[in-house]
Amino acid sequence: MITRRQMILGLLSAAGTGFYPGLLKAGANTLLGAMSGWVFEPDRLRALLAAADRVLPGVVAAGFEDYINYWLIKEPFNRAADWKPLLNIGAVHLDRVARKRHKRAFADCKSEQQDELLSSFQLGEISARHFSSNAFFQRLAMVCAESFLSDPKYGGNRAQVGWHLIGHHACWWAPRRKLPAGLPAY
Repeated sequence: MITRRQMILGLLSAAGTGFYPGLLKAGANTLLGAMSGWVFEPDRLRALLAAADRVLPGVVAAGFEDYINYWLIKEPFNRAADWKPLLNIGAVHLDRVARKRHKRAFADCKSEQQDELLSSFQLGEISARHFSSNAFFQRLAMVCAESFLSDPKYGGNRAQVGWHLIGHHACWWAPRRKLPAGLPAY
């Protein structure tokens, strides 16, 4: 099964090679990756998506991947010193620790094993040079919540599922009306 993003990327690369034959030489994947909005390597993205779905079940189906891709290619977030590197390194460490403890990638672990690994990250028990597992977990949880409750135009909250969960109804116009005496204003 091919995703819409993969199809568009394939069409862009085919169109690009027709006009720019040198595009397939060194550096083409970097250029096409920057054009398409891909932010993470596939194995790292897989670990992040699995972790996000354990942190906030349903967030991946609600557009978590599209949300992070949207923001991490926009100014000034694409230059942020901690956003992308922290999530990137965190995904690497998730897989590293999962392979060490359970002999498989994080995304392939059972849900109980994933929860146990994420608890270790949340408590800051995973240590590595220049990496804080607690900071990674906090950032991941924050991005999950943002994605789930954001305006759908940013890629997350697909079909306004997060808004429906909290009872928020988007309204582009809310008239002020004069309330009868004795009723509180809200």
